[in-house]
Amino acid sequence: MKKIAVVLIIASLALTACNKNEGVVKTKEESNVIMVIGNEKLTEKELQEKIETLPAQYKEYSKSEKGRKALIEEISVRKMLKQEAIKEGIEKTESYKKDLEGLREDLLIKHVVNNKIIEGIKLTDSELKAEYEKNKENFKTSEQVKAAHILISVNDKMTKSQKVKAKKRAQKILMEVNPSNFNEMAKKYSEGPTAETGGELGWFDKTSMVKEFADAAFTGVPEKIYGSVVKTQFGYHIIYIEAKKEAGYLSFETVKPSLEKELLNKKRAKEYKTWA
Repeated sequence: MKKIAVVLIIASLALTACNKNEGVVKTKEESNVIMVIGNEKLTEKELQEKIETLPAQYKEYSKSEKGRKALIEEISVRKMLKQEAIKEGIEKTESYKKDLEGLREDLLIKHVVNNKIIEGIKLTDSELKAEYEKNKENFKTSEQVKAAHILISVNDKMTKSQKVKAKKRAQKILMEVNPSNFNEMAKKYSEGPTAETGGELGWFDKTSMVKEFADAAFTGVPEKIYGSVVKTQFGYHIIYIEAKKEAGYLSFETVKPSLEKELLNKKRAKEYKTWA
């Protein structure tokens, strides 16, 4: 509740401060003073250090003019509140001292764990490669196809005559389409949700598509249009098989970052339990 209250106060003051541009220097030299807040100065160096501690999405925003200004205002309001707290003698109160001791304890624990466990445990490439080989089946990939399609929709509400016309339309398109004009033809004729992107479906395995579509896509020849119109529950498809990937395994370099993270977490947890 205390944190919420402080955040609300800061937000309120920041909104007020944002309407005032006095004292803000729009320079980006590290030694330059951006703003004077009471008896403190906010420098470009301090601002940049603050930006570096932010999560990625906020870091990028803070580099824009609007984000930079908002961050300057937030820092200035915090400095104002800190100075006011000192002026009011908050540091001498028992509640402050109690909270400070709690924070001190948390920081001590954090740093000793970081020194002993986080920084103290590393993994070598040989360890990671051994783990990769040991669990290689976990990194197995199935055969995949990259394809695009033109869909002429059919549904249960259509009459028999309408369905026949839809099939004939699909067969006519099949006679006219080829790999070089497929994208354009898909944008012009496809009634599916991927029409705008030229019918592109990207890479997929057999389980990702309905059986009739998958059977055609996986038996077709790469860089060729499948030889006949394919009927599924959605309608009639003209399929362009762009490329194929054989079943195999993700490379060590591909899985290394996630494998390292997983193993480090396990090793650190085990070491922490023993050490504690």
